[in-house]
Amino acid sequence: MTAGGAEDAKYIMPCLLKSPVSDHQRELVEAIAGRFGLTFTQRQAIPAHFTLKYHFTTAEIGQLEALLERFVRAHSRTPVTIGGFGHFLEDVVFVEVELSPAAKRTFEALVSTLRTLPWMPWDRFDAENLHPHMTIAERCGVDFPEVWEFLTPLERRFSAWFDNITILRKVGERDDMDLWAVHRSFELGAD
Repeated sequence: MTAGGAEDAKYIMPCLLKSPVSDHQRELVEAIAGRFGLTFTQRQAIPAHFTLKYHFTTAEIGQLEALLERFVRAHSRTPVTIGGFGHFLEDVVFVEVELSPAAKRTFEALVSTLRTLPWMPWDRFDAENLHPHMTIAERCGVDFPEVWEFLTPLERRFSAWFDNITILRKVGERDDMDLWAVHRSFELGAD
């Protein structure tokens, strides 16, 4: 608890992706879980997204909400391209998210805005080091080569939008994984 009585909570900030991208992500997650028994991503059940800001803990979420309300009024949605597969080591498999030049500028402006919050932590994968992606499998281990080969014919490309900044709040833990729920979503202005 903080002096004001509010309790610290854990959050993460993604841009949620809509259909047909979310449908494709779910199909890939289900196919990998069914074929290889890699169910972590499936069981975590986080909506299709790409991360904008990794984990942070605060009791000052109202400050962030006020900041994001101002930010989305000043920035329009920007295009992104979803497609192609990538991986982090042989553990996490994902679909690439390519930010357009306009989306990169919006993301950089968001990072600059978030840096005005003195309590906001930054880790080595945040900000300029962030690799935009949409996770489809985690904890691949020895199954990685087969998963990778399996995915090749399933590649699709989509035009989508960086059109929201969503705050997910940790709501619990189960089976060695964090569980998340939408705390609040902020829609970027239409162009």
